[in-house]
Amino acid sequence: MDKIHYKELIEKYFEGNITDTEIKELSDWIKNDRQLQNWWEQEFTKSDAAIDPILRDKLFARIKEGTLKHTSPRTKGVRTLPMTPWRWVAAILLPVCIAFFTYYLIDSSQMTSAPFIVKADKGDKATVELPDGTNVVLNSASQLSYLNNFGEKVRRVQLNGEAYFKVAPDEKHAFIVQVGDLEVKVLGTSFNVSAYEGDSNTAVVLVSGKVNIHTKNNLEATLAPSDMLCFESGKISQSKVNTENYTSWRYGTYMFDNEEFSNILNKLSKYYGRKIVWTKGVEKLHGSGTLNLKDDIFKLLKGLEAVAPITFTPKSDEIFVDVKP
Repeated sequence: MDKIHYKELIEKYFEGNITDTEIKELSDWIKNDRQLQNWWEQEFTKSDAAIDPILRDKLFARIKEGTLKHTSPRTKGVRTLPMTPWRWVAAILLPVCIAFFTYYLIDSSQMTSAPFIVKADKGDKATVELPDGTNVVLNSASQLSYLNNFGEKVRRVQLNGEAYFKVAPDEKHAFIVQVGDLEVKVLGTSFNVSAYEGDSNTAVVLVSGKVNIHTKNNLEATLAPSDMLCFESGKISQSKVNTENYTSWRYGTYMFDNEEFSNILNKLSKYYGRKIVWTKGVEKLHGSGTLNLKDDIFKLLKGLEAVAPITFTPKSDEIFVDVKP
């Protein structure tokens, strides 16, 4: 088998759609390839020369064992990438894994440009711990990526969609989230960024700490806790908000207070991966409440239908929402 074949197997493994037969093939390759084992030992040596050899071997065995045991059915809900739970080891192990995917599976000429990518499927969430210990929760249909040199000078990631960040403090290496024309720079804090492709604005909500915002058209702003910044049509605006309304999705709920119904339906459309079309007049309606995102979308819409003057009609892959006459 060639490298391309194994690259495809590894991609399928991280996407969660690999078969039992393919898992066995992949694990046999890792287990029996002496070149791979030698390379692994060299990378550990370069990552931390003081690491205990016994621990190194246990970590390598854990990777192989984790691959062999990855045969249970995939469950819905928060999906965590298969990484070691030892936080102090993550800073060593993850860069080695990333280097392996770039060095061993693709041409060396592509090494510096190949990003590490984490995705959350529609209707799902994904969690990942970055090499510096930063914790990220991705909302439905979102993607986070970063390069091999993450943390060398700065800790830079790119986001498409929505994510909640709990950034590990590091005064020497700023943490930067790039979302289109907007750049969020922090040292250690918790915040939410919503920047789905196709949305007219980007929203940053600060839970704790402090962040600096910089745009490509040279606008700047500094946020304090409970501040929300919106960037739209080249302009920025700030307001005070209830942060739970913008971060409760992490726990499978959607809280809103006097929210336009068009915004509510837009968020439900993104989370469930269903196109929702509404007629004129829906945007004038407002609502407050809490929705359980673990419920079926039609159950949620029936609940909204019971408390608001709207009706919904499913047609093929679309859902149409109208104002009651």
